[in-house]
Amino acid sequence: MERQAGASPSDELLEGSRQTFVAALGRGDPAAAAMVYAADGRLLLPSTAPLDGRSSIEAFWRAGLEAGMASLELVPYSVNVDTTFACELGAYTLQSAPAHEARAIEHGRYLIVHRLDSDGAWRRALEVYAPEPRGA
Repeated sequence: MERQAGASPSDELLEGSRQTFVAALGRGDPAAAAMVYAADGRLLLPSTAPLDGRSSIEAFWRAGLEAGMASLELVPYSVNVDTTFACELGAYTLQSAPAHEARAIEHGRYLIVHRLDSDGAWRRALEVYAPEPRGA
C-alpha cells in the first residue's frame, strides 16, 4: 500500500477504523459499523440515490445484512493523510449468501474521504463503491 512518508498515528487510527467497520459488519452489527461515519457522512453507490447521514447509512448496511451480506473485505492501495482530511483508495470484495440462492462475490474499488472530527476521531465523510463489471 502506498502511504505518505512514514507511518503516523493517523495511519494507525484509520487502519483501526477500517478493522472496526469490517468486524462490525462481520458480526451483523450495522449500528456499530455506522459509527465510523461522520454524523453528516455520505455513502455513494451505483444505481441508488446518495445516502446522507449516519442513520441512513446504518439502514443501508442493516438491509444488506438482512438480505444475506456475508462479508466485506477492504484492501487499501493508497492512504494520504493531511491534518484534518485523509483520502483512502482501495479494492473491496463483498460476499453475500442470500437465502435459497448461490453465494455471490462482488469485486470493485472504493474511495473513502475521512475527516478528523472535533472529538479527535477519524470518521468517513464520503465513501464511494464502484463494482467491477461482471466478467472483468
